[in-house]
Amino acid sequence: MRSIELVLEPSSDAAVRTAWAALVDAGLPSLGRHPSPSNAPHVTLAAGPTLPVPSTLGVPVPETLLLGGVLLFPAGPGRSVLVRAVVLDPALAALHEAVHRVAPGAVDTSLPGRWSPHVSFARRVRDEDLPRAVAALRDVPLPPTLEVAGVRHWDGGTRTVTAVG
Repeated sequence: MRSIELVLEPSSDAAVRTAWAALVDAGLPSLGRHPSPSNAPHVTLAAGPTLPVPSTLGVPVPETLLLGGVLLFPAGPGRSVLVRAVVLDPALAALHEAVHRVAPGAVDTSLPGRWSPHVSFARRVRDEDLPRAVAALRDVPLPPTLEVAGVRHWDGGTRTVTAVG
C-alpha cells in the first residue's frame, strides 16, 4: 500500500506522540508502539496500491489543521481504530481534491466525498478498553490546531518516504 500524507511540524508531532505515549502507559494499543522510522503522526490524503509520487500538487498546503472530536472506525469484531477528526475546511478540501487529480488510484474510502480526515492514535482497540483509551486521551492536552510541515508519499512495500512539493 502507498499513501500521500500531511505531516506535522515538530511541536504538533510531539503533541500527538504524547497522546500515543499516554495510551502505551495505560497498557493500551497505540501507534506509539510501532518503532519504524517512517511511523509519524499524519493525516492521510490518499491511499492505494499504485499511488504515484506527485511532482506538484497545484494548490497550497494548509498551514494548520483544526482538530475535531474522537471518532471510532471499525477494525474487526469487537475492535476499533481510535482517532481524532480533522475538520474538513475549504483549504483542506481543495488540497485533497488536488492530490486525487495528480495521483489517481486511491481506494474508495480516501476519495473526495467519502473521506474522513483524521489523526490516528490506536488501531484494534478492544471494545471493553475504549473507556480507558478515551480517558487516557482526555488527560493529554492536545492543542486545538495542529501545524502542518508538508506532504509526503509513503511506500509501504519499500518502507520509503518521499517529500512531495
